[in-house]
Amino acid sequence: MSGTARAPQPPGAVNGAAAAVTLTYLGFTLQLLQTGIIPLLPAIGRQLHVTPAAASWLVTAGLLAGAVALGVMTRLADLIGKRPVILIALALVLAGCVLGSLTDNFALLVTSRVLMGAQLPMLALPEAIASDTMPPRRARITITAIHSGTGVGIAGGILLGALVGVHPTAWHWFFSIGAVTTLLGVAATVLFVRDSPQRAGGGLDLIGAVLLALALVGVLLGLSEGPTWGWASVPVIGLLAGGLALFGVWAAQQRRARYPLISLAHLVKPNVRTPYLLTFLVAFGVYGSLSAVTRFAQTSPKAAGYGWGFGAAAVALFAIPQALGAVAATPAVQALTRRHSMAFTTGAGMLSCTLAFVGFAVLHDSPTLTMTAQGLFAMGAGIALAGTQLMVLGVVPASESGIALGLAVVMYAVGNSLGSDAVGVLFSSLTVHPGLPALGSYVWAFWICGAAAALGVLLCVPRAGTAKRPATGAMTISADPSEKA
Repeated sequence: MSGTARAPQPPGAVNGAAAAVTLTYLGFTLQLLQTGIIPLLPAIGRQLHVTPAAASWLVTAGLLAGAVALGVMTRLADLIGKRPVILIALALVLAGCVLGSLTDNFALLVTSRVLMGAQLPMLALPEAIASDTMPPRRARITITAIHSGTGVGIAGGILLGALVGVHPTAWHWFFSIGAVTTLLGVAATVLFVRDSPQRAGGGLDLIGAVLLALALVGVLLGLSEGPTWGWASVPVIGLLAGGLALFGVWAAQQRRARYPLISLAHLVKPNVRTPYLLTFLVAFGVYGSLSAVTRFAQTSPKAAGYGWGFGAAAVALFAIPQALGAVAATPAVQALTRRHSMAFTTGAGMLSCTLAFVGFAVLHDSPTLTMTAQGLFAMGAGIALAGTQLMVLGVVPASESGIALGLAVVMYAVGNSLGSDAVGVLFSSLTVHPGLPALGSYVWAFWICGAAAALGVLLCVPRAGTAKRPATGAMTISADPSEKA
């Protein structure tokens, strides 16, 4: 053994390697089920005789249900324990998968996706458990691995959707496979994951939870349906204005609540505001980095003058760089945090995303180079998202780690919706002919998403040189010298 003294473990350092693998698997399953449904929407719509706009509710319903689950489940996790709430969420997801595998009724299928929306807190609770129950170095590795798992889950969703979609009437298999993967997550959580000993005081602020849920539903539904209903339509304006107004009401209510969902004093601190904003900026580009690129790949050059004419099976090739880039994020974070601050590490991830979008905009004629840029974005997003969550965990109390990361997921959801809407507006306004976006719409989309990532780099610069020092929150994000041994 080395003569270097090992850093003392915190009282809650109880979870080991098996738990780390399980928590990473939960992140993988989340994105597998989120992404895998998207390639199947046309086949489901045709078989159940619903319009493309109606079929898109299989995505929207899960997003809205997840928004409702975020505020309630992440706060409840801080109160009663994160492990039992994870099991409750997985049980709801499992019920949704079973229902989806058995029904041919569209309304019941939407209901199944509502139940599956309970998985959205999996973007917060596994990381919170890792932060609360592991030594700092293992926690950093695990949190980064969880984000790598979500990136691999995106790749798995692309692959799963493509393979199931080869048989247009076999989409039930997606839900059956989802049930099996979810059941494995339940079993592994029961066997290997021990709960955080940290508990928040007080009770669940039901009024605050309802206000936050309604505000999120209003904003996210307005953003999701804006391209379909029209941005100037009364329903969209009403939803967006109402949602923003409810956010204001929620903030005022939280200041007066006896047991608020989260102390707003944390949210106004620069070291919390900045990682939340960075999360938003990363999420803004997610749609442009994958959905837009794969749509470009499937466009026929004979019809549009650009594109590669890929079929559904060929699009599965994008799973390779997506998975490789996501996996590469874990060692990259560890290498960067040994020598640099978390802000520097996050900035490096944002820079990787920026370079990827430059590649998309400039090198789109080459499938090989575009896929290389896809891998670069997957790695950068994994680094940046892990960095932002570690920054948040470094400054909030462990008793509020669940809801604090839940609000980070809110920023991710809003950023993703705004980014997809921005790309959608470009696709509908710059066209070769109705229904077929012009090449310029893609190029502008890539540059705009790249600008968002570049803004993230600039936000990290003032903090990048900050000396690494012990944090005062749920975990120590600066590396202890003994942890390098």
